[in-house]
Amino acid sequence: MIFKYKCDKCNNIFEANVSPIDVVLKCPDCNSKAIRIFEATRNFHIPSYFHTNKSDIFSYEEWKELKKDPNVERAK
Repeated sequence: MIFKYKCDKCNNIFEANVSPIDVVLKCPDCNSKAIRIFEATRNFHIPSYFHTNKSDIFSYEEWKELKKDPNVERAK
């Protein structure tokens, strides 16, 4: 995955293709430590077939039983 990084020393911003685990990278300009920049995600369309609803996961009888359980927050 491609992530943005910023150098601590020279404030150079660059992108690197790395795995999502925390990796310590060095700035390509000054060779000092760079930190990953976290940005807000962009809005994008999720197709309707990606969504599921409660009837896809539980039968009606199972759903009624889950709604009775006070410990199940998502069933309310």
